[in-house]
Amino acid sequence: MAKAEHLKTTQLRLPWRRQLTLIGAYARERLARQVHAVAFITAYLLLFQVFVLRAPVLDFAHIALGILAVVVGLAFFMEGLFLAIMPLGERCGLRLPARAGLGLLVLFAAVLGITATYAEPAIGFLKAQGSATLPWQAPLLYFMLNTGAPLTVGAVALGVGVAVVLGVFRFLRAWSIKPFLFSVIPALLVLSWWAARDPRTAAIIGLAWDSGGVTTGPVTVPLVIALGLGVSRIAGRGDEPASGLGVVAFASALPVVMVLLLALTLGPHFPMPSDKAEFFSEACHEHAVRVAGSEKNLQHLAAQWIPSDPLATRLDTGERPDDNGAASTALAPAEWKAHVSSAFKAILPLACVLLFALLVVIRERLPQPDEVALGLVFSLIGLLIFNYGMDRGLSSLGNQAGQALPRAWEATEQPEKAVLYRDIDESLLIRAAQTNGLITEYLPTVHSSGPSFVPFLRERYDAAAREYRWIPEQPPVAGGDAFLGYALVLFFVFAMGVGATVAEPSLNALGVTLEELTTGTYKRRFLVLTVALGVGCGMVAGFGRILFDWPLSAMLVIAYVVALTLTFFSSEEITAIAWDCGGVTTGPITVPLVIAAGLGIGQRAGVAEAFGVVTMASAFPIIAVLTSGFVLAARRDSFEADEPPPDEESAALAELEAPP
Repeated sequence: MAKAEHLKTTQLRLPWRRQLTLIGAYARERLARQVHAVAFITAYLLLFQVFVLRAPVLDFAHIALGILAVVVGLAFFMEGLFLAIMPLGERCGLRLPARAGLGLLVLFAAVLGITATYAEPAIGFLKAQGSATLPWQAPLLYFMLNTGAPLTVGAVALGVGVAVVLGVFRFLRAWSIKPFLFSVIPALLVLSWWAARDPRTAAIIGLAWDSGGVTTGPVTVPLVIALGLGVSRIAGRGDEPASGLGVVAFASALPVVMVLLLALTLGPHFPMPSDKAEFFSEACHEHAVRVAGSEKNLQHLAAQWIPSDPLATRLDTGERPDDNGAASTALAPAEWKAHVSSAFKAILPLACVLLFALLVVIRERLPQPDEVALGLVFSLIGLLIFNYGMDRGLSSLGNQAGQALPRAWEATEQPEKAVLYRDIDESLLIRAAQTNGLITEYLPTVHSSGPSFVPFLRERYDAAAREYRWIPEQPPVAGGDAFLGYALVLFFVFAMGVGATVAEPSLNALGVTLEELTTGTYKRRFLVLTVALGVGCGMVAGFGRILFDWPLSAMLVIAYVVALTLTFFSSEEITAIAWDCGGVTTGPITVPLVIAAGLGIGQRAGVAEAFGVVTMASAFPIIAVLTSGFVLAARRDSFEADEPPPDEESAALAELEAPP
């Protein structure tokens, strides 16, 4: 006994160099995971922008530093989740249902869903996209992404909280997921149709549906699944392979409901879309203040968009505002202070909820408190660095790539190669008639390669100074064929969606679950390929909607009517897997880049709002997985039908060889 006790207290001691070697190898392995998740989509965007679209990457040093910060920050954040948040969440999810009553369990589920939403890395990205919206084109959308961003995120969090509560009741009462889908999805489509009738709320539809994909990330999904497994075990269904499935679908749908309801409530109090002059006029001053959030914010907007406006002269400082309405001369410490505050507000509430449930409700000691403390520190540091990298790196990269996409079908000015011609003699200008009867003018010039004719545009000619500034144009990548240019862009987004989805770790984990559920009939690789193709097609539909100004509400109706029709004829397990796939495909890297690229091309196309790409990229995988379920079932039935029955001689021989 003494020897055994001695063995229990004996600790393995390693030289410090060996310890550093082990820690270094572990850190490299964790960093390699995040590099694998980030490398494809970032390299793909960079290479396509530089070599295909022939567009320079602006602020490359800042973007490279931002991408490095994203990799390091995500590595720290995920390690913190594994050390602290996930163990606490799994312990609470597995033991709380047995210790707490139904009322306390429901309260915990709601609070867990709300606090987990605030801790999602991608949720803060929505709040950072306010600068991509013009306040006069979409007043309500601008408000909900800027001053009203806390209301928007709160509505999303409330939707996730309600979703987790419904998930708890689903597992306790063994509810089928299909009645939920056939009630909530049509309600969402009706709400979207209602919002589309009012120009003030029509711009919110894409944001609302995209919010459903943003919430189902690396924090929310594992926590709600752990809670679902705990409830299933209490209900006597813990050994069923489908336990824990379907909650992601709840958490993807209900935030859309809450954001649409918030928009419909706020809509009557905001002005209609207008032009810039009307928005900043004295007649609309009261409405403009409501959109901007305050008189000071409106002054910053006026200084940014109308420098000669009287509002701009009332500014107390000479600082020029940036896209977010803050002064461009803001010091780095102020930015870091905001990031630190955001990280603490995201992590600490979730940690407090889990610790309270474990220590007070379940009444258990904190397991390995040193690891939990280290995990919380890692989570805070990781989220801080991740937010910085997202703000400085990935957002800029996605936005630049989106703005560069129109180079495929339209000529692009090159102001860096502008040439100034002086002492212009207008009598030397040459006029030429086009086939449509229009007259164009050319300026004869002489270069080292010989004479040439430069297009002469009157609006760039200073007659008083006799100077003409010529800006060369880069021809379209696809030449003069606009159809080929659009096809090139859509192929680009299709390949981006497929490649980013294949690298999504949560999808691979779901594939393993489905392979076990179907006893090997539905292979993990087949699921990953099916979902990836669905995401690629969805991104084509989402970007096509921006390029060609297709109505999002009509696209949603078509996609989800098809999905619900397939759901009606599908099994419960395949239905839960398919609808969960709509949420797990949208990771913390893919979502910001896709949204930023969509907003970037939307700015070039002059679209009031360019959300909805994530929505389409979430809807099409559902259709793809449901369809593949029918294909596999048909193949299985065909294989069983073609298998020849054993003849009588073989049956008799098998009976003789069978042991007594």
